[in-house]
Formats: sequence, C-alpha cells, structure tokens
Amino acid sequence: MPEIRATQGKGNSKAYPYLLDVQSDIIDELHTRMVIPLFPVSRLVNNPVKRLTPTLNVEGNDYLVMTHEMASIRLSQIGDEVMDVRSHRQTIKNALDFIFDGF
Repeated sequence: MPEIRATQGKGNSKAYPYLLDVQSDIIDELHTRMVIPLFPVSRLVNNPVKRLTPTLNVEGNDYLVMTHEMASIRLSQIGDEVMDVRSHRQTIKNALDFIFDGF
C-alpha cells in the first residue's frame, strides 16, 4: 500500500462523499480500484469499532474510514484527489489488518 489517496466519488452520495483509494499503483492494468468509503462523523448514529473505523479529517471535516465497506469500483467512478493521506498509512493498514486477520 505505497500510496493512499482521498478522492471524491463521482456519484451524488451524501453518505459517502469521499473514497479512500487503497490499491497499490503497481497494479495498473486493471480498470478498477479498491476503495474504502469515508462517512461523515456528523451523521454518526452508533459508536463504531474505533480500530476498524478510524477518523480522518478531509477538507476540514471528520470522516470515518468505513473499512468494512471496502469495495472494488471502476476507475470512471473515482473523482479528483482531494488529499494525500500517506501520513495515515499505518492507521489505515491497522484497520485492514483488523478486518482480515483480527489483530
């Protein structure tokens, strides 16, 4: 996971206005990317599992990294990069480790 980017989704989703692109750039021949949706903390109803859903600040607002909702989407559904989140790489990797390996 050398690069991680927060991007805008090209849809009109108010629930998930941003996507976290977590796929390695070494796999560039695919027409899809693995992404994790970001959910606005302001719309939170239940307390999430903190290790699974860490918080990131994007453009001045806090969002939960919805690791358990990770999916593959077409490149055409990914908008412009809004933030380089490499500084949060370990936190995001910990959430991925937690969902796949339980630690």
